[in-house]
Amino acid sequence: MLSLIIPVYNEKEAIVDTVHSVHDVLSRIGMPFEILVVNDGSTDGSAEILNNLSVQGMTVITHPVNRGYGASMKTALRRAKGDIVGIIDADGTYPINDFPKLLKTMKESGADMVVGARTKQGVQIPWVRRPAKAVVNMLANSLTGIRIPDNNSGMRVFRRSMALEFMHLYPQGFSFTITITLAALTSDYLVLFVPIDYFKRKGTSSMSSGFNGIRNFLTFLGLIVRIVTYFRPLQFFAWPSAILMVVGLIYAVDTLVYQDNISDASVLILLTGLQIGLFGLLAEVVVRQCRASKFSPESY
Repeated sequence: MLSLIIPVYNEKEAIVDTVHSVHDVLSRIGMPFEILVVNDGSTDGSAEILNNLSVQGMTVITHPVNRGYGASMKTALRRAKGDIVGIIDADGTYPINDFPKLLKTMKESGADMVVGARTKQGVQIPWVRRPAKAVVNMLANSLTGIRIPDNNSGMRVFRRSMALEFMHLYPQGFSFTITITLAALTSDYLVLFVPIDYFKRKGTSSMSSGFNGIRNFLTFLGLIVRIVTYFRPLQFFAWPSAILMVVGLIYAVDTLVYQDNISDASVLILLTGLQIGLFGLLAEVVVRQCRASKFSPESY
């Protein structure tokens, strides 16, 4: 069974079309489904629209106040009945007709998650968001060692069992998608990316405007570091360790050649780099040991 989750916060201009389109597409895939619409404390009339909307298989879940995108996802995941979960935004930006393609890819490949990557030519990602998106992608790719076409696409399908494994990591805010992407990849789950279009949204968004845009960008960067250090700490600590050790070595050689002495500063830099590297190695051992004990037969 497929459980499709649609988080809604002030989407009165698009929610009716989105729900009807989703229902029409899912009705043709030949698979039992449910549609879980989470009204996250909307104040623009979306709640009234949803209450008057009658669509077979749709359940509306209401948060009395706005709690955030991630909170909506966690609420719906707990209520979902399907072993496969799909998510899509309510703002009309994603090509709902491509959902069967994601499900087909998952079925044929046995993937744990299939992400609709917004990489097709002509995708309408706002220009103001592209520089921040490029920086976030570069950092995620560098720290994970994996090329990730789209970290935070809001259209994807995944196994509910996998999503529940990382429930303790999901933030309340909008960072649910990047969290589950990085958590799955760094935990060696099979994640595939299928190119999709991305359209101009209906209505306005506060995500990338003014101070919110800067705050969200910094949140993304911090989240990437947190997830990578949680699952692959050595991958994170290796960079500063290597840089400091190289700088310390160059400084030591320079002072030895020109001053006939190795400076205390060069030794301190070298030892600091070595200490950071050893700390990362110890963290890696701890993480692997914890995961091994978690998934060993003796733990059940």
